[in-house]
Amino acid sequence: QSQMIDTIQDASVRDACGGLALSVQAQMLLQGCKLKTHLMSHCCRWLALELLFTVLHVARASWTTRDGTLSVTLDVLELLPNGTIPLPAGTGRIFVEVGANSANIVDVEDLPHFPDAFLISFEPLVHHYAKLLSWHTRGGELQRLGRYNSRAVALPMAVGPEVEDAYFEGKSKGGSADLLIGNDNDFCASLLRPLEGGMAGGDAKPCEPKALHARKVPLVSLKTVMDRWLAWEGGGGWPIDYLKIDAQGFDIEVLRSAGDRLSLWWHLGLPRILRVLMEMPGDACKPMYEESNGCSGIMTLMADMGYQVAYNRSCADFDGVCYEDDWEFVLPGIRPLHHKLLPWREECWEGLDVPDPKALCCSNLRQGAKAGCWDATHRPSRCCAHRWLPEQVVES
Repeated sequence: QSQMIDTIQDASVRDACGGLALSVQAQMLLQGCKLKTHLMSHCCRWLALELLFTVLHVARASWTTRDGTLSVTLDVLELLPNGTIPLPAGTGRIFVEVGANSANIVDVEDLPHFPDAFLISFEPLVHHYAKLLSWHTRGGELQRLGRYNSRAVALPMAVGPEVEDAYFEGKSKGGSADLLIGNDNDFCASLLRPLEGGMAGGDAKPCEPKALHARKVPLVSLKTVMDRWLAWEGGGGWPIDYLKIDAQGFDIEVLRSAGDRLSLWWHLGLPRILRVLMEMPGDACKPMYEESNGCSGIMTLMADMGYQVAYNRSCADFDGVCYEDDWEFVLPGIRPLHHKLLPWREECWEGLDVPDPKALCCSNLRQGAKAGCWDATHRPSRCCAHRWLPEQVVES
């Protein structure tokens, strides 16, 4: 807030309490109006806050420049009068996608299997957000703000923990973060600082911390999404049936941003986030980002939050090789998202004119990926289940 206020020329606006420059006053107001009495003895707390909110409103510009970058303010989604996202009739479950990119998106790979699902996609990289938003665009047809499907919205935002501000409690507010980019590969764009030489696999180009630059992006927490945008009129709100995260090493923090709404409805004792899909790097991989975790660390952290890995996967499945795979975590008693929907075990290999396709694809999952074994329908956790589940385990 003080940065916004400082953009106003000191001489253009003077406060009503002792002639202090506005930029100085704003910094003091954010400390609870604890000014020395000879500066502001007659300025009570409520007047200070009213002035602060007025200034913030005046200072909010539609565009500005900062460090050689043009920044703009624009509308991205229409909300209902109560501040919630309008959901179509028949909605029965909520999907959330964090770091959607514009390939392998939930809209294409998962949403068609669930006609009662509504999807919220977050993508802070503008070029991917633009492609995502225009996914079903047709010339001459006006598209509803933020909608790229009748059952999906896209938002140009990052997701992570927000800084609590007691002054804005209960008011509309938002945060921002620096999206750090280490080279020309978008997988080096993260809210975490990249490490020299860190990489997700043998074919990946390392991130380059020395070439680091930052983009300012809007930031929202899952707690805000659930408590405000997915709230119910009578209290509580929609649970997230499926949360897909691809946040470049920041996945755990994305999940933690749900705060005390992570696993339980505080007033009903019911689960709020049922399933989580995230990128799992093998333990053989050198970390790409500061404070990021490998397979063993993620398994421990997810267990601490009450989740168990689906399909009985283990870090040994990487066979000591460095690559990433998508793993699903579920709360106890919750079935994986694609239970009885996608091919399972031997069903994956029916009709293939390839000698022993199961051995080709499953003996080495990394090589199987290079051979084109996996797609939205055929997924290693299901097709290679013989590697981590006993043969007698069937889907029922």
